[in-house]
Amino acid sequence: MMTPLDDKSRLPVRDIMCIDCKSFFASTEAIRRAEYPLAAKIAVLSRSESQGGLILAASPDTKKDYGVKLGTRKYEIKPDMDIELVAPHMRDYITLNYRINQIFRQFTDDAHWYVYSIDEAFIDVTHSHRLFGSNREIATQIQEKVFNETGIVTTVGIGPNPLMAKLALDNEAKEQAPWQAEWHYEDVPTKLWQIAPLTNFWSIGNKTADKLERMNIHTIGELAHADRKALRKKFGVLGDALYFHSWGIDYSDLAKRYVPCAENKGYGNSQVLMRDYTTRQEIETVLFEICDQVATRLREHDVLGEVVSVQVGFSTADDAGQHGWSAQTKIDPTNQTNDLIRAVQYLFEKRWQGNALRNLGVRVNRISKPNSLQLSLFSNQRQTEANLKLEHTIDQIRSRYGYRAIVRGYSKTAAGTAIDRSKLVGGHQA
Repeated sequence: MMTPLDDKSRLPVRDIMCIDCKSFFASTEAIRRAEYPLAAKIAVLSRSESQGGLILAASPDTKKDYGVKLGTRKYEIKPDMDIELVAPHMRDYITLNYRINQIFRQFTDDAHWYVYSIDEAFIDVTHSHRLFGSNREIATQIQEKVFNETGIVTTVGIGPNPLMAKLALDNEAKEQAPWQAEWHYEDVPTKLWQIAPLTNFWSIGNKTADKLERMNIHTIGELAHADRKALRKKFGVLGDALYFHSWGIDYSDLAKRYVPCAENKGYGNSQVLMRDYTTRQEIETVLFEICDQVATRLREHDVLGEVVSVQVGFSTADDAGQHGWSAQTKIDPTNQTNDLIRAVQYLFEKRWQGNALRNLGVRVNRISKPNSLQLSLFSNQRQTEANLKLEHTIDQIRSRYGYRAIVRGYSKTAAGTAIDRSKLVGGHQA
């Protein structure tokens, strides 16, 4: 029986590295305190003033000894745990990330360098061997250079495509020194198919795993030998991707970047609330603040949006087991704050059933460039022009003097979060 791996000519074969900065935030804080990152007992805590504050990162020993990890709440940290809780310093992390990526770029060209997250990147070194040696030699040089110049320990997964490199990183390289692992197609049965549970496989989330298990697919090996037509019927084109991924095949090309069509590109913001929001007034306050932020971004990029969506997350699941809802509506193309507020208010009033909320988000899609001033049949042209001029004036003032130079009245209420969040970087302490 033929398998997807039998035709070697159709397999992507590159030398791809997926490089991770081990416990990046926690490591940075350890270095700040002159501690070796892998030996420190540190957890980075956001919003320490709240018992619901979140752990953003934990050092390896903290994870191993106490099970503390990303998403752990402050109230779960017990007094007898030997953990130093530290505040995040996002500007430092961003600066250090930039320095580390400059090192990665010394081993490849920019077309074959791809930043995946603030602590992870892919590089293609297929064309770099004459300068720097074998895959293992390149990986070692990168690790040594990053550690010597920054103090950060890196882990490296190597594979013939981005998927295999990432799986090698997550499932072997991170386990022990020298923090390297190289996977090839011949390793698929012995390594890739042994990944468990399904959610440990890159690109398979909880919902996808649940659907696969309902198809009696519980392992990656079973996924590889599943009926491809059944997978396609259940998941559409994702079914084909899942099938080929289970054989370690990934045709992603780092040099070919996806550029979304204008109508698919969108702008949005979301927020995790530090307490339950239970009244319409306080929930709408945060939603309106998010509308203000999104509208500002639309104006900054000189674009309009005409599909507005709201996402909410419940504090606890409702009687039906639902954890939230989303809704959207179409409006006349706009980038004005009040237009977004009206749309969001309409959606919220229509769908909210009184649940206590902990997550709120607003997104605007179907983006277009303004060819001329677009008005609905019911718009007052002078008023629209005046409102738009006012919005741009507010943007200019904030750009020059900071967000807090001019704020909307609802942000001054107890429910408002925008003023405090304006002091943050990436949603966390700068």
